[in-house]
Amino acid sequence: MRKTTQMLLLVALLALILSGCGRSEGVGSPTESAADVPSHVPASFPAETVGSKAPAPSGSASPASVEPDRDQALREAARDVVDILRDRDLDHLAEIVDPELGLRFSPYAHIEIEASQRFDADKLPEFKQTTELEWGAYDGSGDPILLSFRDYFEKFVYDQDFASAPDVSLNELKGQGNVPFNGPDVYPGSSYVEFHFPGFDSQYEGMDWESLILILRLVNGDWKLCAIVHAGWTV
Repeated sequence: MRKTTQMLLLVALLALILSGCGRSEGVGSPTESAADVPSHVPASFPAETVGSKAPAPSGSASPASVEPDRDQALREAARDVVDILRDRDLDHLAEIVDPELGLRFSPYAHIEIEASQRFDADKLPEFKQTTELEWGAYDGSGDPILLSFRDYFEKFVYDQDFASAPDVSLNELKGQGNVPFNGPDVYPGSSYVEFHFPGFDSQYEGMDWESLILILRLVNGDWKLCAIVHAGWTV
């Protein structure tokens, strides 16, 4: 009987010891099993980054940056053209002429489609040509503008050093006269750059202003020249 009692006490003591060990392993937060961690998350990722939106690559362009880039490219293309005109470099001018629309010359801000001259890139006149062409009509008198290409260029293209013009504007005009500029109507979807002198002699109070307006169009990602427009005060 005594042996039986001792045996029961030993079994009970052993049960208490085993029960205590089980509780000590469970103290604190339960450990996370590997099955609880998403398989696509690297082990080194902090837990708070799981499911958060990854930052955008530093080199990606935001929509707000696209328009300034376009304007800058337009400005640079127009600057190249005005430098070419300053240098009278007709070979390089031909390279930037719109391959579909050609190059139109307008002596005034209002482009007269029927009266103005238009040339394909490979048909541009040369300065040595003496043949007179009709480029439109003189403001005021209405007489035909009959000039050789060189004479027209010197009077209605680069009669001022527009490469050093103090005002350069994109898709808006500083020179405003009584003849409306209709470039966007003649060339829908195009852009234009104005090289503007506000005046030369103070006695005329700005009425002797002059502008060179370059109309350009995007063709396969490159700006191409559609028209060269001369503008000034008209009567």
